[in-house]
Amino acid sequence: MWGRAVLIGLAATAMAATAAHAERRIYSYDPISPDAKRLTGAGLTVVFDKKLTGTRVLKVLATGVPVQGRLVDGREKDLGPGGLKAMNGVDADAALYEIDPKFEQGKIYIRAFCPGATRLWLSFSRLALQRDLRVQAFGDDPKGGATRVCGTLDFSFRGEWKLPNGRRPDPMEDWAPDNTPG
Repeated sequence: MWGRAVLIGLAATAMAATAAHAERRIYSYDPISPDAKRLTGAGLTVVFDKKLTGTRVLKVLATGVPVQGRLVDGREKDLGPGGLKAMNGVDADAALYEIDPKFEQGKIYIRAFCPGATRLWLSFSRLALQRDLRVQAFGDDPKGGATRVCGTLDFSFRGEWKLPNGRRPDPMEDWAPDNTPG
């Protein structure tokens, strides 16, 4: 009887540890919509953590140039009454994040994606291997007007960044070995 209780306890502990463990992933996408081509050029790279309980996007990077922005959880109430559901032509079930203007090139993303705005939110369709991605950009009106849709960016899946032994690179760092003669 005690043996069974111990096994159940060990199984529950293992499941809790697995659920808390996040697997960092990096997917790159090629632009396919006019807004995606205009705003990202060569495409977008997304750094995110995947858990059993869901996905959390951490950073967006311009694939062709060294520009990155950190994302924080977005609050739908900041978009105005009704949040995403109240906006026309918007995926109301998408995951909402806000660009952190104080981190890395956040202000560059805000100016590029939504000129005149002081805040930028990005909504993401579901991130999955071999699945295309839709990102919608929303900006505030510093004069107190309604939040507006600044662009709908559609991307085709390009690939996942991987290194031997399961290590994943930081795409903004030079991780290649130094093979210069010494």
